[in-house]
Amino acid sequence: MSWRTRLPVIAVVVVAAAAVTAAVTGAAKPLPGMRVVPGGHWVYNSVLQAAFHLDGGTAGIDAQAAVPGDQGSQVVQGDTNGYVVGDSRISRFGKSDLTAGPAVAPPSKEVPLGLETAGGPYLVYRQAGQVVRLGDPSATMSAGGPISDAVATADGTVWLLRAGSGLICRLDQGADRVTSCPVVLPAGHTGSLTVVGDQPHFVDTTDATLRAVGTGGLGDAVSMGLAPSANLRPAANDVSGRVPLLDQQTNRLYLVDPAPKPQKPVAVQLPAGQYDGPVAGGSVVALVDRSSGTLLTFDGTGKQADAKPIPPGAGTSRLDRGEDSQVYVEGGQGTHVLVVGKDGKVTDVPVVPPPVNKPDQPAPGQPAPPQPGTLPPVEQRGTGDAAPKPDVNAGNKPGPARTPEKPAKPAKPPAPPAVPASPPGAPPSVSATGGAGSATVSWGAAAANRATVTSYQISWSGGSKTVGGGTRQASIPGLSNGTRYTFTVVAVNKAGTGPGASASATPAASASAPGLTATYRNGGASLSWTQPDLGGGQLVNYLVTGTGQAQQTVSGTTATYSGLAAGKSYTFTVRAVTKTPDGETRNGATASKSITVPAQSVSISRGAKTSSSNCSKDCYQVNVSMTGFEANTKYDIQLSSSSNNNVQTESTTTNASGSANYNQLDYDVAGETIYVQVIAPDGTIVKSNSITWK
Repeated sequence: MSWRTRLPVIAVVVVAAAAVTAAVTGAAKPLPGMRVVPGGHWVYNSVLQAAFHLDGGTAGIDAQAAVPGDQGSQVVQGDTNGYVVGDSRISRFGKSDLTAGPAVAPPSKEVPLGLETAGGPYLVYRQAGQVVRLGDPSATMSAGGPISDAVATADGTVWLLRAGSGLICRLDQGADRVTSCPVVLPAGHTGSLTVVGDQPHFVDTTDATLRAVGTGGLGDAVSMGLAPSANLRPAANDVSGRVPLLDQQTNRLYLVDPAPKPQKPVAVQLPAGQYDGPVAGGSVVALVDRSSGTLLTFDGTGKQADAKPIPPGAGTSRLDRGEDSQVYVEGGQGTHVLVVGKDGKVTDVPVVPPPVNKPDQPAPGQPAPPQPGTLPPVEQRGTGDAAPKPDVNAGNKPGPARTPEKPAKPAKPPAPPAVPASPPGAPPSVSATGGAGSATVSWGAAAANRATVTSYQISWSGGSKTVGGGTRQASIPGLSNGTRYTFTVVAVNKAGTGPGASASATPAASASAPGLTATYRNGGASLSWTQPDLGGGQLVNYLVTGTGQAQQTVSGTTATYSGLAAGKSYTFTVRAVTKTPDGETRNGATASKSITVPAQSVSISRGAKTSSSNCSKDCYQVNVSMTGFEANTKYDIQLSSSSNNNVQTESTTTNASGSANYNQLDYDVAGETIYVQVIAPDGTIVKSNSITWK
C-alpha cells in the first residue's frame, strides 16, 4: 500500500456456527457470504521472507505467513487473500490458512500504487498506464496512457487522473476496462486527486481550488485560501473533514476546509527537510522527513502529536495507511514498523514472529509437568540399585527437606546468518525539470543494501542513459518540446537492479522572436507582428515597449503609440510570454524595429511667373514645401512680408506621410523680405525660412 491509498471500512458478516466449524476442522476457505476480518496492516519482512500482520490497536504482531518475495515489497489485501507485491513477482497467500500460493509476474518493474477497496485490491502502475485487479476476477486493464494519480471510494470505484491529457476516468467495481472519462480539466490546469467524506475531489494547483468529481464532471470551485503552486501535494483522504496538503517548496503543511464557505486554512511550518506524505489516518496526519529520518505526526488542528526517528536499516522506508485507517511506516526490509496510534503517538514494533508458549516448555522456575503415559520420577534413597519399598505411613511422617533446583538459563540464541547483498533501493526525491528540447533529472542516493551502487540508469519513452554511481543529476537532450515525458531512475549494484522511482516533465523552449513591422502614422507608431514559434508552451500575452513609452501588455498582434515627438527616433520591441505545460512562465526572444519621426519643416522659394488680382506685372509664385506634419490634415498657410504680416492666407492638406507642396501663393514687391507661417488646427505655428524678393 502506498501513501496515496484510500482504505474504506469494510462491513463484515460473521456466521458464528460456520466460523466455529471452520476453526475446528481446519477449513482454509471462508464460507459463502462470509468475509475474513482484515483489520490492521500487513508488512513484508524480506530478511525472513514472510508477511506479518500487525494489530494497530495493540501494536503487536498476531499472524505470519511464509511468502517468497523481493526486498522492498509491499503487501495489499482483499477480503480473503493478501498479496506480496515486488518488482519481479506478485505472490498470493490466504488470510485464513496463511499459506502461499503461486506467484505471477507484474506488468512493470515500477513500484505500483496500491488501492484496497471493495472488489480489489488494485495495483496502479502509473508510468505504464496499467491497472491490475487482484480480486476475483483478476484482470489487467489499460488506462489509455500514463496515470499521475488514483484514489478509490468505498463502493469499489477507482478514479484515475490521466497524465498530460486533462482527463479524470473511472473504473467501476468488477469492470474489465476503464468505464468512462467523465471529467475534462480546464485547459492548462494540473493537480491531484483526494477523497473527502468518500467523495473524490480534484485539488487544482493551478488556481488553488478544490472541486468535487462526479459522473457529471467537476463541481463548483472552492478556494483553498492558498497561493497557486505546482508544489502542493494532498493526502489521499481527509483528516477530521479537512484536506491535508504539503507544500514541498516552502515546507508547510496545510489543513484546508473543503466547505462551500471555507474557514481559513491551518498552516504548519515544518522544520527544514525533504518530506514524504502527507498520509492521513483517522484524525492524524503523518509526514516523513527523509533528510533527518524522522516521522512527524499532527492532529486534525495542526498540533504536533509526536516525532520519532525511523530505525536505521537497508532500503527506503514507506509511509502507509492500514486497513484500520491507522498510519504505519515500514522499514526498507520490513524488519521494523512504526505504528501511529489514534492519538498520534508512535510505537516502534520489531517485525519478528509472535511468541508461542509450548506446553512442554514450562515457565522459568516451575517444575516440568509429567508427560502423558509416564509416572512421576521416584525419589532414590541410598546407593543401591533396588528402589526402597513404599512406606504406607509416609503420609504421616515429615519428609526430608528438598532443595529447589535453580531454573536453567535460557540458551543464547544463535547469531543470525549474514544477510547477503541485494539490489539497491529506489532512488529518493526523483524530480524532473523541462528545458528547451531537454530535461534535467535529479535524485537522491539510493540505499546500497550492502553493495556499492555502481551506476544509475535513467529511462524514458524513446531512450535511456547510464551515469556513475556518484552522480545525482543527468541532462536529457533531444526531446520534443510540448511532449510530456516520464523519467524512471533505477540504481544498480553487483546484486542487480533495484526498483525505479519516477518523475515527469514537459520540455518547452522560450518563444522565438515575432515578425515585427513598425510604421509612422499621424504622429504615432503602428506596430504589427506575426505569432512566433511558442516552443511547446501556451501563449499568455505579448509585452510591447517603446523608447520612453509605457510598456503595453496585449493579447493580439497589434499595438499603437501616439504623441511621438517630431525629429526623434524610437525603438519598439515585442516579445511573447508563454507558460510551459509544467506551469513555468517564460519570456521569449525580443523583436525590435526603429522609426524616426520626421521633424516639422517649412521652406519657401521663388516659383514660376504668374499673374493674379493681387500681383502686378512682376508677379511670381511662392513655392511652399511642408514635411513632418500630421498626415491627411488641413493647415492654413499665411504669407507675410516685412511690411505686411498677412499678405495672403491659403490652406492645404497634407498627404499620408504628413507632407505637402503648395504653389498658389504669389508676390510682386521687390526688396521686401517674405516668409510663410503654417498654422495647425490647434493653433500651433511653424515658420518658414525668409527670402528677399527681387
